[in-house]
Amino acid sequence: MYIYTMGERPYALEMANLLDPGGIYFHSRVIAQGDCTQRHQKGLDVVVGQESAVLILDDTEAVWGKHKENLILMERYHFFTSSCRQFGLKCKSLSETKSDENEVEGALASVLKVLQQIHTLFFDPERRDNIMERDVRQV
Repeated sequence: MYIYTMGERPYALEMANLLDPGGIYFHSRVIAQGDCTQRHQKGLDVVVGQESAVLILDDTEAVWGKHKENLILMERYHFFTSSCRQFGLKCKSLSETKSDENEVEGALASVLKVLQQIHTLFFDPERRDNIMERDVRQV
């Protein structure tokens, strides 16, 4: 797994530390703005792995022009007030309401279920085809 952001590397590293303090899931796999090969676009050309085996979780579809088939579009996460303002929203942030996403029904919990289902289907031992020829975008 990678953290891939249009933000600067210090931001990406801080997010990696918050999401994975033990370095178990992301370790040093962080891609930041300076690593991108096209301005204002994210691409799989900087990700190690075959395009057919990569899923993308992101809240911005427009930055994935060439890889929309790999994208699972996520709900934007607005924990801080500044995030709401940045996107022109008049709602209260999660920090203002002193709450967080629902652990059972929230966006992350929901997408985890989707990812688990895709993983099960992709790696199904009952399939007779060659695993190297499988395409996660067709699952």
